[in-house]
Amino acid sequence: MADRADGPEPPGQALEGLGDRVRRRREERGLAPAALAERAGLDTAQLGDLEGGGPTPALEVLARLADALDIDLSELFTDTKPGPAVVVLRGDEARTVVDEGLVLQVLTPRAVIPGMYAARYRLTRTAEGVRPVRHVGHDWLYVLSGELLVEFSEDSTTLRAGDSVSFSSRVPHRLSAVGREPAEFLAVGATLAE
Repeated sequence: MADRADGPEPPGQALEGLGDRVRRRREERGLAPAALAERAGLDTAQLGDLEGGGPTPALEVLARLADALDIDLSELFTDTKPGPAVVVLRGDEARTVVDEGLVLQVLTPRAVIPGMYAARYRLTRTAEGVRPVRHVGHDWLYVLSGELLVEFSEDSTTLRAGDSVSFSSRVPHRLSAVGREPAEFLAVGATLAE
């Protein structure tokens, strides 16, 4: 049989360098293998297999290891440093979309914080409003000024300056301005993959 050293790794084998990264992080923290295994709820042989390049354990086991090492799970998969912990977006840098009575300013690009968004909206009464939407996750709205009508599939509520609402975004919802002034509000949400 031909040597496959340069071919793809067989399924079930440890991700490249995973065992080395676990061992290095453990040693940086001055932990013996038995101490890390105990913290992570593993037996020492399991940890030894992992550090030796054995089969990749379940994600739940890797999450416990990362927690026991006090690192982000992503640090077990790559030596590349994670992105910045702090990202500043100046007001004049925020992407703004204007469309007939609707102004949307994106405050946290999803590329920076995957799965999370924050935006500032300004809706006039003449705007069609934000069409009915539904996605997996949660939304939180906070009204800065004006009046905002939030319509759900079987209910609705009107929010005024200082009011907020949070809800599962699985519930179809539509946003529109009511009253004389435009409704300005912040929207923060987490979108999750199904």
